[in-house]
Amino acid sequence: MALSREHIVEQTMRMFVAEGIRSVRMDDIASRLSVSKRTLYELFGDKENLLFEAMQHLSEEIDTRHRQLCADAHDILEEIFLVLKDTMQTSGEMYRVMANLRKFYPAVWNRMEKVHREHHRCKLRERLEQGIADGLFRDDFNIDLAISMLYYMATELMTRSELMIPEGMSSPAAFTQILVCFFRGIATPRGGELITAYADRYR
Repeated sequence: MALSREHIVEQTMRMFVAEGIRSVRMDDIASRLSVSKRTLYELFGDKENLLFEAMQHLSEEIDTRHRQLCADAHDILEEIFLVLKDTMQTSGEMYRVMANLRKFYPAVWNRMEKVHREHHRCKLRERLEQGIADGLFRDDFNIDLAISMLYYMATELMTRSELMIPEGMSSPAAFTQILVCFFRGIATPRGGELITAYADRYR
């Protein structure tokens, strides 16, 4: 029975994550999935197009997991800490994948960054505006500046941690400290109390 395009993308994504983007060849994918290389090239054109779709699938999988994690959160701050905890638990794997993507396949990285920049910025805006509406964040800061700071900080930490993080400090510890400090800076007194509670709970 012929494999669906979606199945090929999903299984290839798992190969890239587990074995490394550069080391997985089209021959390996064809052999592992029992399809011909000709079929792969007919469906995707080349490895870069298949890699882009695989990374898209990975991003959608992460979004789905985060929605499930946050389904029972009490407020937007708990959502933020739940997502942060999950991000920290997978940060080593994701750092390796994103760093290799940026280093060895910059064209794919640029496509991903272009597609996902607005998506992630919209999600950040939703969280910040919800926090303001709920009285957890102040309303006297520039949201666009805050979004840019958070987005580019997260991107650089994920791909250039060696330039940003002091020696001896782990990426998860640095990411957590930066985010907690940022949200404390825009929090109302009530928001600050919740940040302290969630930071202790999800440490």
